Amino acid sequence: MVSVKPISEKSKQQSLKSKSKKKKNSAFAKKKVSKIVEIVNENRSAKVSCQKINRSEVKYVMPSTSITENLVDSCLDALQKLAAHHSKKNAIFGFETSIFAEIRCMKIPNTRGNIKFILPHSTAASTGEICLITPDLKKGKKVDHEPTVEHWKDILKEAGVTEIKTVLPLRQLKVEYDQYELKRRLLTQHDFIMVDTRILNHASHLLGKMFFKKHNMLIPIKMNEEANIKKYIDIGLRTAMLRLNEGHTSTILVGHTSMPQNNLKENIMSLIKQLTSKYPGGEANIRSISLKLPLSLPLPLYLTLRSSNSVGLPKLAHKKPKHFTVLEDELSTIPDSTVRVAPDGTVHLKKQKYKTNKSVDKEDLLESEKEDESEGDINEEE
Repeated sequence: MVSVKPISEKSKQQSLKSKSKKKKNSAFAKKKVSKIVEIVNENRSAKVSCQKINRSEVKYVMPSTSITENLVDSCLDALQKLAAHHSKKNAIFGFETSIFAEIRCMKIPNTRGNIKFILPHSTAASTGEICLITPDLKKGKKVDHEPTVEHWKDILKEAGVTEIKTVLPLRQLKVEYDQYELKRRLLTQHDFIMVDTRILNHASHLLGKMFFKKHNMLIPIKMNEEANIKKYIDIGLRTAMLRLNEGHTSTILVGHTSMPQNNLKENIMSLIKQLTSKYPGGEANIRSISLKLPLSLPLPLYLTLRSSNSVGLPKLAHKKPKHFTVLEDELSTIPDSTVRVAPDGTVHLKKQKYKTNKSVDKEDLLESEKEDESEGDINEEE
């Protein structure tokens, strides 16, 4: 026989308490679950409403309308504080630190190139070294280049130009800077290099591609003894080149930290106005614009979440010279074709469009059916 112990009153009370606790916990859990479900449903409805608002009511703003003078002032104030912090932390930053505008595009243009912007104020620092590359007075291998240096220095003194400190003729560039280390020294010694437009191609070919990686290098200016040289040099000092890179981002020099804030603001506002017509794809192709120092994080001026599908294929517009004419004529070697030849040597072949095979087959079938019907009519008459 198995003996069964009687249940005590304490055990009964404990079992009742545990059951009541379980009921309370289950009810509390149900309340929590119901609250979570309500919150999830509210979030879903809010997301749906936001999507509806984005599709119907939101309108994207272009940089020319969204960037105002007050926004630029606040960004420049923050940039000055950042420059002061860096000057205390690092000894690399001097009194005149360069300020860049970083532009990020939506779609990368197929062709690479340079875009020229003329700003209202000069971007060159007061302590910077400015060099001017000039053409030679006399051409030849053994001709001395010192008379050309004196000739151009006299012209600059008469015009009242004091910013240029070194004059470099083309022959001196060929003879004295023929090695890579010497070219690199020329690059590091000068902050601003201007070139006469008549010898721009020769100078860029001699110096190489490393001069195009740095800002304010090989800026073209018109040099003429009879014209107003001071005016053209002033335009050259106010010129900023935007080198379009292979990626999405490209930077352009806007000024330096020792410039008055009003001058910096005017440079930035004029740059944004010129971007509408000069940037490939227009201002619709700009994803963001920000200001930055050489080794600092960018401070945003403009940012858009517009889809890149709204922008077409961007193309860089090249200015054609006055006497640019394209010749077009028939090609004798290929029948029914024409050839277009441009002054730069590019050749385009145009062929006459022929009908597709399907359309030709249909026409042949219709002609054969007409011939069969005509033959059948003749047989019936006979």
